[in-house]
Amino acid sequence: MDLSMIAKPGSPKSHMVYHENPKTLHIGTLPPHCYFIPFEPGQDAFGERETSERFTLLNGEWDFRYYGSVIDLEDDFTNAAPGKPIPVPSNWQFSGYDAPQYTNVRYPIPFDPPYVPDDVPAGVYRRNYTYLPDGMRRILTFEGVDSCLYLYIGEKFAGYTQVSHASASFDVTDYLTEGENRITAVVLKWCDGTYLEDQDKFRLSGIFRDVYMLSRPAVRLTNYRASAALVPDIQSGTLTVSVEGTQAQVTLKDGETVLARGKAAPGQPFFVKVPQIRLWSAEDPYLYRVLLEIADEVIGEEVGFRSVCIENGVFKVNGRHIFFRGVNRHDSYPDTGSCASRERMLADLHLMKRHNINAVRTSHYPNAPEFYRLCDRLGLYVIDEADLECHGSLEASEHFGREGLWGFTGIARVVSDERFREAVLDRIELLVKRDINRPCVLIWSLGNESGWSRFMEEAAEYIRKTDPTRLIHYESTVSLDGTSDRTLDFVSKMYPSIPAIRDFLADPNEKRPLILCEYCHAMGNGPGDPEDYRTLFAENDRLCGGFVWEWCDHALPIGKNPDGNARLGYGGDFGERLHDGNFCMDGLVYPDRTPHTGLLEIKQVYRPVRVSQTAEEGIFAVLNCMDFTDAGAWLDGSYAVTRGNTVTARGSFSFSAKPGSSCEITVPEAKKPAGAFLSVTFRFSAKKDTLWCRKGEEVCFDQLILCNPPQKALPLPGGSVLYREEPLQIIAEAGGTRFFFDRRTGSLSQICHENKDLLVKPAALNFFRAPTDNDRSLKREWQALHLHDYTVKVYDTAVTPFSDRTEITASLSFGWAFREPFARAEMRYTVCGSGELRVQCDAEFSPDVSFLPRFGLRFFLPKTMQTVEYFGSGPFESYVDKHRASHIARFTSAFDTMHEDYIRPQENSSHCFCRYVTVSSPESALRIESPKPFSFNASPYTQEELTEKCHNFELERAPYHTLCVDAYMAGVGSASCGPALAPEYRVPLPRLSMDFLLRLSDTAENA
Repeated sequence: MDLSMIAKPGSPKSHMVYHENPKTLHIGTLPPHCYFIPFEPGQDAFGERETSERFTLLNGEWDFRYYGSVIDLEDDFTNAAPGKPIPVPSNWQFSGYDAPQYTNVRYPIPFDPPYVPDDVPAGVYRRNYTYLPDGMRRILTFEGVDSCLYLYIGEKFAGYTQVSHASASFDVTDYLTEGENRITAVVLKWCDGTYLEDQDKFRLSGIFRDVYMLSRPAVRLTNYRASAALVPDIQSGTLTVSVEGTQAQVTLKDGETVLARGKAAPGQPFFVKVPQIRLWSAEDPYLYRVLLEIADEVIGEEVGFRSVCIENGVFKVNGRHIFFRGVNRHDSYPDTGSCASRERMLADLHLMKRHNINAVRTSHYPNAPEFYRLCDRLGLYVIDEADLECHGSLEASEHFGREGLWGFTGIARVVSDERFREAVLDRIELLVKRDINRPCVLIWSLGNESGWSRFMEEAAEYIRKTDPTRLIHYESTVSLDGTSDRTLDFVSKMYPSIPAIRDFLADPNEKRPLILCEYCHAMGNGPGDPEDYRTLFAENDRLCGGFVWEWCDHALPIGKNPDGNARLGYGGDFGERLHDGNFCMDGLVYPDRTPHTGLLEIKQVYRPVRVSQTAEEGIFAVLNCMDFTDAGAWLDGSYAVTRGNTVTARGSFSFSAKPGSSCEITVPEAKKPAGAFLSVTFRFSAKKDTLWCRKGEEVCFDQLILCNPPQKALPLPGGSVLYREEPLQIIAEAGGTRFFFDRRTGSLSQICHENKDLLVKPAALNFFRAPTDNDRSLKREWQALHLHDYTVKVYDTAVTPFSDRTEITASLSFGWAFREPFARAEMRYTVCGSGELRVQCDAEFSPDVSFLPRFGLRFFLPKTMQTVEYFGSGPFESYVDKHRASHIARFTSAFDTMHEDYIRPQENSSHCFCRYVTVSSPESALRIESPKPFSFNASPYTQEELTEKCHNFELERAPYHTLCVDAYMAGVGSASCGPALAPEYRVPLPRLSMDFLLRLSDTAENA
């Protein structure tokens, strides 16, 4: 609806006619320019911006009125009655207005570009600003408003802008009068720009980034470019400073040392060659200072000398091939939504650095300007991405059919629409102009998943002309729309499998480097495959590494637990008619930034040094995986030698290893003995304090298993076995323990040790696990086969006595109604004269079972059995493809602590590569071991409970403890969005065997 038709002519509301016109993007805004904050002469121009006398922060409480429809705004809303206070910056959904909505691909509005629903919600923000004329111009800046903004000073219309994640500046001086002035900002939830902002995130609204007023002289710098480049020898640099608006005195400093001075004027850049420079990199983020002095203000800029290029298909920084150990990051916090304070951005980056992450992709929009300054100072490489995503165009096009009018190329419908040409180019210009001076930005990204068109090609050409010092990225170069090889510097792919990457490298027609802009989808219990990718990255220099999807889980409060902590919800928990469930819960950290075990895994995979065994016993090679730093200058080393269950030697060492090279470390105590478990664990810690970690903080470790003899797991010598056959059960007794076997199910129904029952329910074969998020495509198959609630058919049972043991066998199958059994098995229970029980099973699975999550036994134990001891992979949850954060040792835990509390419950806290596990109470203990390494899981929750409940706060503890011991446990992978689990991490169907030995005792020490 055209609001000018229903509003009083000349009224504030009558100006609200631009939000459905993609040809009119900005009115009253200053031309795009680089980010900077001016200071008064004599001030420290490199101080925090809040210290500038020319900077007035307008954050705080604003008066706010919410309208469910923009149509309901009063004609003169600038003078409407006061509303209620709302914090700025914030999302209005956090103040009780409207509701969050999570969608991934699908647009939250009907696909009818450039139009949005007539009843678009609106928020009217108002505050006063005191103006005292002083000859300075007043520049009002909004750093982020979702989705568009109409600006009024008093009753006068001052301008309009869109592009949610871009800064917009208005010179409002001529609208101001001396004294109090009312600033009114009307924010609409949707506009035509919504079709270009279909990012995978919670849809939230309002003024969500900082608002401030700058006081600037009429004659001033309007823009500048400080380009710090390298000469071919990589030892010297050149600084070029170009200015617009007026001339400036330029001073280049190294700390407080002046290196050069000169003038820059429009069309006459300042240029200086600087010998023997210190390079900027993620490992050594060294910054020089450029001071720009004008008569009435000073501006401080930090620059880093570094080069970015591609040579013969190899991506290089400062002349060396690097690969990104990266992560994708959204602005997302459980209590502030998309509002990210400087302190929180800094905390995110500190956490990344402490987990060996060296790069960030700003998915899928520019971050706040201060974010890049933090990356400059801390040392993180950045792919800076435009606020452009049109993924929902694909969903909107599906009714045409894959072979129809649009097919898969329908993803490009918006960016191919002539009406949106200026909008596409505008978003690229806003990105590049604002962040062009940031050394952390190595690569510009045109956006994400929007398809290809001649307008996208124009955008790439604009970047090439505006900033030839950086490279251009966009996903995807081939898989979406066959984008041009001439315009994009990289091939960028999402979630390719390892074989697919090898195919890419073998393609003779493709010479560009490959970036995995998204890989290792970190949803729930995962990712399970980062080490395989890292190994491949290290094999071929055309691979640039990748960016894990993604940094944080997106979740918002939906109430409180009895302890006062927030209950967190995801898509569908806010009354949305359209949503995409928990697909937003896909981060390496929980919403409160507590690390997932996936982040701990990434830390180890991204570790800066790796240790390997040499051909000579007791000598080890330490490989420096860094690109510019001697590892020994940053890290201290130590080691611990473990024989059997005991640490027998410790030591520390200093070392030196140049980038990409190795040095040798001698550990005399690490000589291999015959027949005993032997390992050496190297740990590396920070040698000194840094901006993100303290001296002595562990950076990484490496454990080398030098000798790992097979576990014998044989019964102890003992006496005879007494047994009794009954129609429905068999009872065998030895060594003070009675075992009860159910002939109807072929299961172990009870263990009675010293007259104490150890099973609350019968033990049974276990084929199912609570589906992880990465199992989502398999859940239907598992439930259709009824792996979780099968029916048992016992064909026969038999008892065979021997002098020192008795064997009980059962032939059985597992299935459900109307289908053939999914498995047939032979069970063998051997009750030994020593009182031990050996459980063996040989099973064959139907072809209907394409993927088996696990194969093992499940025990239901009294809650008094609280202590768990194991020798295996710990202390964190571990799987065959996710165990690098753990090491092999002896660990002790409590049942109640062996649960990873994913917000959407799922399989968790398994431990792989175990030699034994013992569960005990003060009165008794059960030890389980196997001839082959096995996995186990000890939990206060059943797998049924974890499967049925949608949120962690809904979980109810079982009246018993559950212990699962698994001869086979499938890996976790990253198939929620990535490739299917690799064959080597699957349970190897169709024939499987298990062999466990159970030992009972009065104490854990004797088990």
